[in-house]
Amino acid sequence: MAQYCRISIAIKRFNALLVLGLVLSVGSTQNSWATQPTVFSFPTVNPAHTHMLELLQNAFGYVDPSHGLIDPDSGYPAEGWNQDSDRALYLRSFTQLTAIGQWLELLANIAAGYADNPYISRPAALTQLRLTVSTLLSDQQNPSVSAKGLLGNFLGFAPNARMGPLSDEVEKQKFVDVFGAEKAEAIWNALIAKKWIFPQQDGSFAKVPRKGDYGDKFFTGELAPFADSNTIKKIMAVLDTRVVQIIFGDNANLTASAAKAIGALRHPRLQDEPLAEALEKQLEQFIARQEAGYRYLYDQQAGTFVFGWNATRDRFTGWEDGNGRWVVGHMDYFANEFRGPLAFVVLRFGIPVDAVKKCGFKIKPYRLADGRDLYTLATWEGSAFQSLGLSQFMQEMDAVGWRENLRNAVSIYLDFSQQHELPGFLSEAYSGRGVEYSGRIGIPEVAVTDQPRITDAPSLYTLGVAYGIEADQIESFLSRHWQTISRLLTAHGPWEGFNTTEKQVIEFQTTAHTLALILGGIASAEANMQRYLAGRHMTSLQKVYGENGLKTNLLKDDTHWISWSPLGDRVDGRHQENAFHLRGEDIQEAAVTIKPSTPLNLSNGILQIRYRAVNPPANSILVLDTGPQNFQNEIFLRFDTTEAEQDIRIPLPATPGLENIKELVLRFGGERIPEAVDLTLSRFEFVPASR
Repeated sequence: MAQYCRISIAIKRFNALLVLGLVLSVGSTQNSWATQPTVFSFPTVNPAHTHMLELLQNAFGYVDPSHGLIDPDSGYPAEGWNQDSDRALYLRSFTQLTAIGQWLELLANIAAGYADNPYISRPAALTQLRLTVSTLLSDQQNPSVSAKGLLGNFLGFAPNARMGPLSDEVEKQKFVDVFGAEKAEAIWNALIAKKWIFPQQDGSFAKVPRKGDYGDKFFTGELAPFADSNTIKKIMAVLDTRVVQIIFGDNANLTASAAKAIGALRHPRLQDEPLAEALEKQLEQFIARQEAGYRYLYDQQAGTFVFGWNATRDRFTGWEDGNGRWVVGHMDYFANEFRGPLAFVVLRFGIPVDAVKKCGFKIKPYRLADGRDLYTLATWEGSAFQSLGLSQFMQEMDAVGWRENLRNAVSIYLDFSQQHELPGFLSEAYSGRGVEYSGRIGIPEVAVTDQPRITDAPSLYTLGVAYGIEADQIESFLSRHWQTISRLLTAHGPWEGFNTTEKQVIEFQTTAHTLALILGGIASAEANMQRYLAGRHMTSLQKVYGENGLKTNLLKDDTHWISWSPLGDRVDGRHQENAFHLRGEDIQEAAVTIKPSTPLNLSNGILQIRYRAVNPPANSILVLDTGPQNFQNEIFLRFDTTEAEQDIRIPLPATPGLENIKELVLRFGGERIPEAVDLTLSRFEFVPASR
């Protein structure tokens, strides 16, 4: 699906890595790590939570300078631990923006006293931060890795410099420019025959998969006529052009991390530290320089950010439709890992609020082991990472709709893991199937996509942010699974996860995931962001969260309920005595339109439904109509057969996208299998957060 391509940034990331040939794996689960140091101090972690403390302490082994995971020239962290030339996987040869941002945050948190450890002292953290920030400012001005103040999503390490990734496509005109039209045509056709390139659209450019026998050593077969060293050199120079590929989400992660790092540097413990003050100003300068880039990525006509931009080709990121036309991808689905960073970018730079408002969402139920249903925002892949993000820092826990959504999400992942004996949460990660990194790891019931999910490769990193939401539950979870989790611990921190089918540790480790575990666990992001926003007199999040909704009884007299069927099915809906009765026989597809007298605001509160059902409608979806947008806001409802009244409780997030609901449409059926329906709704009410 096109939408899948549009929002699944993590998968695109690692496809890009395969193009670059930059992924890897090594290690042995038999390695035992050194005796626990005694100088750790995490003041925000409950001292009674011994398992979380031990996990965080182990994770800190990753930043032990002896492991060499920080590039000495730039101060940037490598992409990951593994380095294995036999499998052409090189995580130490490049980095990416989310990892750089997390490194900024971690160093600032160490300096502020949130994470004392035996590897990096508070003064050393400031010194290392100075190098990283200096490099960021320099790279931001370097056109080979940056454009309009935004950095390319991947940065390769070169001596005393960074470089962009290899392009995944090549223009035919580039060969014409080098070889002339006739020879270029012959080379182009030979490359196609060799399957080194795959033409796109009108044939003016082609994809470069770089698989199998690719490179200057393999000019055989169709390419043999061009095998002289000079021609090979010229062809490979055209094929292996490096590009500046700007991705909105990665840059937004970095921007938000820089702001949180500033907030940590403003901790009272650092108020008399001149270097901390100087770093604040430099980081703020870095953020300010990004404004032009974000404004360029904002599509005013669509009212959303574009997904990304190939600055080298000056083309927005997208895909071909069935007719060969280029479709630009947009950030228009709400429930993903970039939700918080997107909201921050809109707030910080004064971007039109439509960038948040026009992001649609779907809410789905998940049935717990005890038979209860919990409702939460569905993510595209059903991934804990997409649901919880890397940290909560936009006052989510102060907003009723967000708080309950997040707590429900944590409870859902805990329940699924408990039912399937998973020592972690399902989230995009290495799967344990060779060198596969996949976004397909998730819970099917809370995924938007209907494609099969990988459900046997839980990982640890989202337990950090989950700890900040439900600390006691996560500590209990760690305690129950510690025998298995302890197998993942190494001198350089925990491995990625555990494949429960093979009963094997997944011996990969990435910087973004390891640092996410630490930063989520110490749970300082909210306080740091609030210090940053206070410094800019931006403490109100009303712009990105909208006004709180008003208490609304949708069964009251001035709301009209209209039953209808697009297929002409005879469906009878009666609205009387503060209840709605829906009846029908042989119904294939039908709907109920709920029209309030004035548009509704259902932001930041709870939708409460009470019902009885002799014959519950199948495939029930409640559409919240706020006008045209790519993704409609939808709630998937589950009605059970019940003679006694049952309640449904649905937390609705704080978002301006719920401020102007013109009507609600309850759709059901659609399977072309006639069914009887007998449903009574005795409560249909929105209860907002208290002001």
